[in-house]
Amino acid sequence: MRRRLPIAFFGMLFLNTWPAAAHSEVLGGAQRDPLSDAWSTLIVAMQQAESEVRDFEYFDSEQDQARAYLLLSRALLKGIEEQLLNDPDFPLFRIMDPRMKEGGDNPDQRYSFAEIKGNTDYVIRGDLGSASRVEVQLYAGRPWANDGESLDYLAFEDIELDREGQFEIRVLKQCAQGQTNCLTNPENTTTVMVRQIYADWNTQPAGELHIDRIGFEGRPKAAPTPESVAQRIEAMAHTMHQSAVTWPQMVKERYTDRRPPNAVSPLMDTFKFGGVRGRWMASGHFQLQPGQALVIKSWPVGAPYQGIQLTDLWFASLEYANRVTSLTRQQSVLAPDGAIYYVITSEETGYPNWLDTMGLERGAFIMRYDGVGGVIEPSQWPSAQLVDLRDLPQIIPGFEGAKITVDDRDQQRAQRRAHVQQRFGF
Repeated sequence: MRRRLPIAFFGMLFLNTWPAAAHSEVLGGAQRDPLSDAWSTLIVAMQQAESEVRDFEYFDSEQDQARAYLLLSRALLKGIEEQLLNDPDFPLFRIMDPRMKEGGDNPDQRYSFAEIKGNTDYVIRGDLGSASRVEVQLYAGRPWANDGESLDYLAFEDIELDREGQFEIRVLKQCAQGQTNCLTNPENTTTVMVRQIYADWNTQPAGELHIDRIGFEGRPKAAPTPESVAQRIEAMAHTMHQSAVTWPQMVKERYTDRRPPNAVSPLMDTFKFGGVRGRWMASGHFQLQPGQALVIKSWPVGAPYQGIQLTDLWFASLEYANRVTSLTRQQSVLAPDGAIYYVITSEETGYPNWLDTMGLERGAFIMRYDGVGGVIEPSQWPSAQLVDLRDLPQIIPGFEGAKITVDDRDQQRAQRRAHVQQRFGF
């Protein structure tokens, strides 16, 4: 029997302590300690998040239970990096690397986040390196948790690079008329995010990225105080709890409750729904028994970037440095009919486009198309078919002729690992 802590107890404690006072106050003749109060708030947030995650419907197998506690731990680490250690006056990018997975993170991207102040001037400097694309976006709050909005966006096609691939992007209170490489930073901005997208996983330099608040270069950074640290701990508590409970709920609402397993959604132009211009997406969730595979038939549509990936039900990407759980168009093999067939299963098939579920019976998949100009016609939309593994040669044209050896697969994983090490500086 699994251990469960009483929800009512945590709910009362949570409401009574969050947010705790961010300053000392006299209560019953005794002076309260803002640091101790904030730390108590964090402990309650962690306990509440654990209770909610354990009660979630996906917490029902050993592997999903283990992944649930990875979700909780990563949410805590995110809160530490984003809120406790961050300083909007002296920002440093927080990198979502293979150890920090959440929100259906794309294995083909290096996500960089910095908490910044609204109505304030910043500069982002970098170079493209081996990335295929780079894009910058401003957020207020956390739109993915229905607690904010996207404010401004700079697409790769709108970023001017010099001959060496270097760029400088201004995030300003107000961009000048016709000013290029500039984002307007309104009062309610909280975060800037940069996506570096890698369609080709090579071992060339991955590209640099740095941020400064304009006018603060060389200024001395203020020393921490009990009040400032307490305030950051309280913000960390909120971030930790929100991150832990948001993602499984999103998978439930947008994946497992929205359509049956082993089906792929229609392709969606995300710009029509407030997303990024030129980004189309399709998705679904798989549910497999031993001996089964989900075959996704896709078509190369000419987009600068096209990829597919697997996630668990807690919406973390599956291990992608040392397993083949994602593939870009460049990494995929075309069948003789011109289509791309992806084989989602836990069993090695020898087919180059195998996506390894790592033994998961259930999970999600996401397909992304970036830089699309115009429309992707329905005839090019992906489709899905649940099949027996023994029927793959009849389902996929040229299946036997395309099969690779065990050594080839080992080399494929080694190449992936080498690229990830290069991309994240490991």
